[in-house]
Amino acid sequence: MTEDISLQLSLFVEHGREREAANFYEAAFGAQEVDTYSIDGALAGVAMRFGELPVTVAGSNPNREKMPSYGGPFFPKQAGAVSAIFQINVGDIDAVFGHALAAGAVSRDEIQTDTLGRRIASIFDPFGHIWALVERKPEAAALAA
Repeated sequence: MTEDISLQLSLFVEHGREREAANFYEAAFGAQEVDTYSIDGALAGVAMRFGELPVTVAGSNPNREKMPSYGGPFFPKQAGAVSAIFQINVGDIDAVFGHALAAGAVSRDEIQTDTLGRRIASIFDPFGHIWALVERKPEAAALAA
């Protein structure tokens, strides 16, 4: 049954900031743009790939934002006001952390070694989402190659 399952995420940002967010994710994490979606001629979403994972960067519906009783999804109103953390496993945490900061991210946790011996860090992206960066151990990186 698991071979019939695949996962795709939709990451919501403030309506009108879809392009800015896609550009950030490309600069910070090397995400690749696959396609764009428009509604009535206005950009509504950008389909991207983060490695093998398909992610759509979408603008939160302004009508749902005005009427919370409709239910979300909503974009984070402040840094970290989220219900999930995105984790990216990377080969070179120093490089990715630097690219993310240069692209506009704010450090949440500096690079450090966790109790499992992994090098980790976390950032707030310019849209309020939290990203955990975990450096792959050299043997795991070699196996992936």
